[in-house]
Amino acid sequence: MSVTATSGPQAARRYPEITGEELARAESLVGVVLRRPVTRTIASTDTLIGYARAIGSRIPLYLDVAHGLRTYWGSLLGHPTSLYCFDDTVVAPALPGIQSIYAGCHWRWEQPLRVGTPVSTTAVLENVERKTGSFAGDMVLQTGRVEYRDGDGRLLATARPRVLRTPRDAARARGKYLGTEMYRYSAAELDGIIDAYQTEESRGDRPLYWEEAQVGDPLPALVKGPVTTEDMGMFVGAIRQTLFFGDFLDHWRRHPADVYWSPDTRSPDWWDASLLRDEVAQEFGFPFAHDTGSQRVAWIENCVSNWAGDFSFLHDLDVTLHRPCFRGDTTWVRGEVTGKRRTGHPPRERFELTCSLTAVNQRGETTASGQAVVHVVSREVDTIPPVLQLPDDYDPFRGLPR
Repeated sequence: MSVTATSGPQAARRYPEITGEELARAESLVGVVLRRPVTRTIASTDTLIGYARAIGSRIPLYLDVAHGLRTYWGSLLGHPTSLYCFDDTVVAPALPGIQSIYAGCHWRWEQPLRVGTPVSTTAVLENVERKTGSFAGDMVLQTGRVEYRDGDGRLLATARPRVLRTPRDAARARGKYLGTEMYRYSAAELDGIIDAYQTEESRGDRPLYWEEAQVGDPLPALVKGPVTTEDMGMFVGAIRQTLFFGDFLDHWRRHPADVYWSPDTRSPDWWDASLLRDEVAQEFGFPFAHDTGSQRVAWIENCVSNWAGDFSFLHDLDVTLHRPCFRGDTTWVRGEVTGKRRTGHPPRERFELTCSLTAVNQRGETTASGQAVVHVVSREVDTIPPVLQLPDDYDPFRGLPR
């Protein structure tokens, strides 16, 4: 018997709509530095390894302190997207009661994140734009900018997130995903997923040389799933601050439109409950519990990092999310080299590879797509991926095979 999505038990409930007044208030915040919850301030070993585990990474550079010390970085590193641990990049001020759906993010990294680095963040809303789509009709797209800096004020990375604001009643009434069934896997499909996990490729300490990479080369595929509520809960715990007990009650009293009211207990709950409970997701038009969206951005980065190895530096990643990843879904991340170029002059010469990436679920639906730029090493020139403010005793070729 199939489990089919419905519009949920609360179809008659009314939530706020997008009004001109609230839209104007959102627009008035463009350029304003926003207050953000401070989740963490230090890239501790536990934070970086915990994040790597939360995205299912198997890369020793991000999991094994001893391995990191042997590389030319001289340190355990954080996954590039581990900066989500310091700000989750959901820049969506104003429009109370309007659902926030992560639509993608453009990341640009300037430095690797070494263990022990202090991290501070600044978030700004850059743009507010009306949109129309099949999911909820009239919507709003908010684009933000989050800057991450180290203890000396040097820029680590800039994230430009895109967040859709969707009226819950309109999305539920349109029922874009009505009739979607919870996927039932065959034994052969599960065997294929297990085999993909067992044969997952990670380059590790084998350098990716610019001369050897060719346009059209595939990136080794990466599988994530079938995703469980525990997977989603672990990721949210890694990147977000959670308010408990009295702090949560104080929050919903100040922001009553910011909470989900459970019909069973007639008490408030976080809207993040939609990551765990189908009936909460159905309140804003999703059929089942779902991922955060940023989780798939992290999976796509994981695919690139598996392929690029220890001696490369992911400089740029832009991911657009097309559909949700629901509880029980499996995501296959694949990529292809689309370009290569050599820029700059010694000693700051760059050897770049560009890639296109897709995330496809077990139904064959593309749920995300993206592009990446990776700085790699060269056999021809003594160079490393150019990162800023290297320490005085930095040895760029420590551990690099010659």
